[in-house]
Amino acid sequence: MSFGAKDARQTFAAIPLIVVVNIAFNLCYNSMNNAFPSQACQMDLRLGGTQLNGAFFNIADAFAIVIFTPLFESCLYPLVGRMKGSPVRLGQKIIAGLVIAAISNVSAAILEFKRKEAPFLCGDAGFSQCAPGYAEDGSEGTRMKDISAFWIFIPFALVGISEILVNPCMYCFSYEAAPLEVRSLLQAFNLFFAGSVSNAFTAVVSKLLYPNDLDKGSLETYYLVNAFLAVIGIGVYFLITRCGDHGHEIRPVIEKELVVGALEEDEDSSDVDA
Repeated sequence: MSFGAKDARQTFAAIPLIVVVNIAFNLCYNSMNNAFPSQACQMDLRLGGTQLNGAFFNIADAFAIVIFTPLFESCLYPLVGRMKGSPVRLGQKIIAGLVIAAISNVSAAILEFKRKEAPFLCGDAGFSQCAPGYAEDGSEGTRMKDISAFWIFIPFALVGISEILVNPCMYCFSYEAAPLEVRSLLQAFNLFFAGSVSNAFTAVVSKLLYPNDLDKGSLETYYLVNAFLAVIGIGVYFLITRCGDHGHEIRPVIEKELVVGALEEDEDSSDVDA
């Protein structure tokens, strides 16, 4: 089978959406790797007679994925489909994921405002063991604020929910939007922008806005800029999918209705026919 001009147009038409969605989503997602744990390290980490590490709270992201994936597939998607009269489409999942990713960073910004307003914990037990400047004897370092670090579960869990909505859909889009000959190439391009390129953008935003001292800096500004860029990404998404030749090329894939049950029925009927 030859790879012609139509196949090339189809391939290139998918690239702008892959770029925009991955950068918009992963700017918010990458907060989970650095900002959320650092923020937790300057909140009350005490549990019994010990302290948790800020990275511990990443478990909320994993739990959210494990818990909400079957709930979405078995309950939420069918319910929304019945309410709107058609199955939930791939593009609708992507937009919902970007919105929730933005909300995760907004919730972290609100939590940062609350953290700054809280008083410092007193005594030697008030020094954080995972914040900068901690001494092994516990005599100095960065004091924790009197607000439970378990509140950081909220933005972590919201990021997990957004992952359920965005990542599988982008893998599917990169596969469905590409001609057979270049499916692996377009999937690699998707992974490249999800990882290396999005991290490069995060590094720039962090360099400009991420404070060295959370109590003196404005971590909330970092979060709000990430959320704002995610909203901008949603706007650009609609421009790409609704306007110009690119929209006509990729719209059938974006409007694809992914109904797992229907696919299973088709496979069963095919087996019977065989």
